[in-house]
Amino acid sequence: MKSLFSILTILFLTACNCSNSTDKLLAEVWHKDQHVRHQMQELTKAVSIDRKTELIDSLIILSESVERIDKENIAVIDSLLQQGLPKGLSEESYKTIWIVIDHASLEKQEQYLSIIKKMSSEGLIDVDNYAILFDRIAMKQNRPQRYGSQSVQFGSPDNMHLYIWPVENAQSLDSLRATVGMGPILKYLEQLTEYSGIEAQYEPLMTIEEINKIRSRYEEEF
Repeated sequence: MKSLFSILTILFLTACNCSNSTDKLLAEVWHKDQHVRHQMQELTKAVSIDRKTELIDSLIILSESVERIDKENIAVIDSLLQQGLPKGLSEESYKTIWIVIDHASLEKQEQYLSIIKKMSSEGLIDVDNYAILFDRIAMKQNRPQRYGSQSVQFGSPDNMHLYIWPVENAQSLDSLRATVGMGPILKYLEQLTEYSGIEAQYEPLMTIEEINKIRSRYEEEF
């Protein structure tokens, strides 16, 4: 019911061009997205690092909450973008539009990639936001990514493994990352390890076939 109310609200706000009210609604959407993901991060670390295996069930339940919230949030964005990209919103609101799409299904990501590219080219969001979504779509389509922003993890909740998804051009990766404001891949590995609590691994020459074989092996074990 709350999701339906949000959709009706955003339709009204779009029609009357009430940018301030739309900003407030999108602030709520941002909070929902980030709050549940912060909980997921902390719980994942507790299970992976502190070996609190009794929290595995809670982690599974929280994963279901993430999926539910993502669906609610993309419904709001769908309604907002029905008449095209709104003008005059805050920087935070445009970033919220991007992050909700980034966390949505592949179908929605493909649908809105051109809008995210437009937002990036017009300076409404950072250029690396578009690069992240571009890479995420490539990974979901089982293709090499371009900027090395995406990773995949597998294993059991208390024994997870984290790999950078294979890239198109390993030799030029840091140069490509620099064009969209991203730091070197080795620095990113450090950040990813700290954020996730799982040691991030990067094999420059790894292929899609190889990463899928590794993933399949772990899935068979667990």
